[in-house]
Amino acid sequence: MEWFYADSNNQQHTVEEAEFEKLIETGAVSSATLVWNESLPNWIPAGEALADKFEGVTAAPPALTNHQAKQAITAVPGATRQAPAADAVAICSLVFGILGIFTCFPVFSLAGIICGHIGRKRARLETGPSSNGGLSLGGMITGYVGMVFFVIFCLVYGAIIFAAIASEVGSS
Repeated sequence: MEWFYADSNNQQHTVEEAEFEKLIETGAVSSATLVWNESLPNWIPAGEALADKFEGVTAAPPALTNHQAKQAITAVPGATRQAPAADAVAICSLVFGILGIFTCFPVFSLAGIICGHIGRKRARLETGPSSNGGLSLGGMITGYVGMVFFVIFCLVYGAIIFAAIASEVGSS
């Protein structure tokens, strides 16, 4: 008998009943995979339609989220922690942010802001504990502060030039 099953991408595949055991062994079809044939009114889970083929088959546990993986790593008793590698983008963020403050050059501040956002995203995706998020946050903050300093510098410098031109025109 010809069967149809829907994979994880909701693509429908045609398969003979004899081939189901191989698909179950490889994990392509699980008990929750929807199946259908012409004798069924609707799509139903393979565990219901082909219960005899799933006897003794244990379901794989669901994948851990990033948060669960971090907890699992930190909760292992007696496990030695290796120092996490520092992310180069996080370090660049902090360096560029500091350079932006001291030089009032917006290119450094902008680079610090961009690298900071990239580093924060990478830090959220890490499974182990690290300080990359803090370095990136520091780079973002110093980058934004550097941009504010640059704007203030331009406003003050512009006011000085405007005052000099106004006094020159007023004295003539």
